Amino acid sequence: MASQYKLSATLQGHELDVRALYAPTNDLLLSAARDKTVRSWIRSAPNGFVQDKTYLGHTHFVNALAFIPASAERPQGLIVSSGSDKVINIYDPNSATDPVYSLVGHKENVCTLAVSPSGYIVSGSWDKTIKVWKQWQEAYTLEGHSHAVWSVLALEDDLILSASADKTIRLWKDGKCIHTYRGHTDVVRDLALVPGIGFLSCSNDSTLRLWSLSGGESLQELGGGHTSFIYSIAVLPSGEYVSSGEDRTVRVWRDGQLVQTIPQPCISVWTVAALPNGDIACGGSDSIVRVFTRHEERVADSEALKFFDEAVASHAIPSNQVGDVNKEKLPGIEALQRDGTKEGQVLMIRVGNTVEAYQWNTATRSWQKVGEVVDAIGSDRKQIYQGKEYDHVFDIDIGDGQPVLKLPFNITENPWNVAQNFIWRHELPQGYLDQIANFITQNASAVNVGSSASQYADPLTGAARYTPAAAAAAGGSITSPYADPLTGPSAYRSAGSAPPPSAATTKIIPQEGYLTFKHANLAAIQKKIVQVNTELGSDPSALPPESISKLEAAVKYFQNPANVSADPAALVVVLHIASRWPVTQRFPGLDFLRLYALHAPGLIAEATRDQDGIVKFVAHAAEIQGGQVGLLTKEQDTNLMLALRVLVNLCDKPEGREIVRSKSSDILTLVADSWHNTNNKNTRLAWVTLLLNISVLLAERADEDVALQVIGALLEVETDPENVYRALVAAGTLMARSAGAREAAVILDAVPVLQNVQSRLGEDTRVRQVIGEIVALFQ
Repeated sequence: MASQYKLSATLQGHELDVRALYAPTNDLLLSAARDKTVRSWIRSAPNGFVQDKTYLGHTHFVNALAFIPASAERPQGLIVSSGSDKVINIYDPNSATDPVYSLVGHKENVCTLAVSPSGYIVSGSWDKTIKVWKQWQEAYTLEGHSHAVWSVLALEDDLILSASADKTIRLWKDGKCIHTYRGHTDVVRDLALVPGIGFLSCSNDSTLRLWSLSGGESLQELGGGHTSFIYSIAVLPSGEYVSSGEDRTVRVWRDGQLVQTIPQPCISVWTVAALPNGDIACGGSDSIVRVFTRHEERVADSEALKFFDEAVASHAIPSNQVGDVNKEKLPGIEALQRDGTKEGQVLMIRVGNTVEAYQWNTATRSWQKVGEVVDAIGSDRKQIYQGKEYDHVFDIDIGDGQPVLKLPFNITENPWNVAQNFIWRHELPQGYLDQIANFITQNASAVNVGSSASQYADPLTGAARYTPAAAAAAGGSITSPYADPLTGPSAYRSAGSAPPPSAATTKIIPQEGYLTFKHANLAAIQKKIVQVNTELGSDPSALPPESISKLEAAVKYFQNPANVSADPAALVVVLHIASRWPVTQRFPGLDFLRLYALHAPGLIAEATRDQDGIVKFVAHAAEIQGGQVGLLTKEQDTNLMLALRVLVNLCDKPEGREIVRSKSSDILTLVADSWHNTNNKNTRLAWVTLLLNISVLLAERADEDVALQVIGALLEVETDPENVYRALVAAGTLMARSAGAREAAVILDAVPVLQNVQSRLGEDTRVRQVIGEIVALFQ
């Protein structure tokens, strides 16, 4: 029996999810990530790698990698990468400057790459096509899949396999489809060549399948291992298979059997790769690349092994990933004395008030702690179904001589979510959704998918749900009073108002109106400007008294914009403060600019024309730049928050909305990564509100997939309920308006993201309801 894989090396450097890996040699590893970079790592020790180069050039997430082997012309080979910017870049491994070539032709995210024996590039995309590139030019396009192409495999120069979200695998020869392989019941995610046999595939249906290439038959189904989507597979030199997925694991298979489960301290293990020496590399949602080995000389030191084991053991596992858990009925630590029944078996035990999860390792015949289960319930439930407790267990008679079906329900759940899961579980017609959900609502006690009748003013920031009608009534904006950054920390507050309409009859999405930041302490802003200008003294950026006096006109205008005309001269003063004062002192100018954006966007557009428009002006003034590492300073954070509010407020007037609409790609690119650099709740609130407004602007637009990716990246880590809620409304609005956005959401794996949000913030009524509405949109 082969020895077990153990941690060999940990490669840290990426700032976002690692989406692709490639190992050209034992001593060179390539990685691609959502941080828009490709990185190379070289071996520095038997159990260590160091980062060598960072390859720039992509403008959005990098999702795929391939490698063109060395040749006489290119003795170091070439790196090939692609991503959601729809571009394929080719790099010289020795040069981290601009790409040697950039191939343009796909209309959507290029999510998979392969290289043929002669060095031709094969690419697959969300645009449902496969393209073959020869001599850096598009040679031909293969069309036939009805959904996104997730994986391609170049068997020969003109013999290609492709896997798709349409659940099929296709074999293409000389530009024509010669066979379609069927068997998977969900999206097919990855392919791998199995020499001498055929090929391997993996799917969102949690299975791997081995196929005969010539006969077109499924030779073997490998199930009973992964418990969620399988994202990536590879074949080891030993002939074993390795897979990774959404269940936090890397798994090793031999002769059709699961032989090792390697838990990871991250939710999504996006990619796995085999090194020529048999080691395994994997990358996931924690932005780290890890290498595992069976060879003792390459095993990590004891301290690194301990750190990894502790990271796995301390990982929080939402209870919805393991089923509803009644901790009072769980066994104690003595249960660990009994052997497990199979590799990867999960056992939950009670340790005091904590529920711990352990996984059985057949090789070591021991239980390994893989996390702690959060949100385990108590014993106050009234009905038992399949060993779990529920508030209600309904009998559902679907007629046609079928047996009565049991539908368990807890009053904290969204009826539409439960109804949808019930339909999927029993393979019922989708038309039953509303009927079942309404039955639950009418028959379950204390069902409340909205909020209580507590006081609220802004349904987005108060205790109540968001309602589109409120936006319309407010002239297209929903306002929130806040404490000005000049006088104290920004704190959004709720005031009294009437209770919302019934949650069962009022939908949250799509959002129709635009949100704004209206309120300001004008006297405090003006006072701060005078104070700072005095402190600047003889500094060239200081303003003369006559310029300062023009701010009186600005204050009068903001106090009564309906009856007072905006003074262009006052705006010039504000623009000077926002862009020419020291960066640490610009915030009062940006705050005044926020109000001009709200009331006079046309005037701003005219005044900033020489600075390439308001979007670039704001970016320069707040020094917003991509790729920044680390948290912002307090002053930078304040400037970013106010700059985002400027862009948010532009959406209040038609002329401002046209600016945002025409520059939506630039704005998304500009702010895509900015939330990584701040923990400030109010900066993130401004950021997600901007995305929400842009989602209302975008209908059938090419930018919608990028917007969804940005929103999805935020949802994976954001913990503030308000920010998560607005992000969900933004995503839901895009999907409600556009079939293309719905398809992009499926391709972007929206379901596990929503499940993750539900597990973290499922107790928030508004979050729960909007997730239910988004799930319904997929049908």
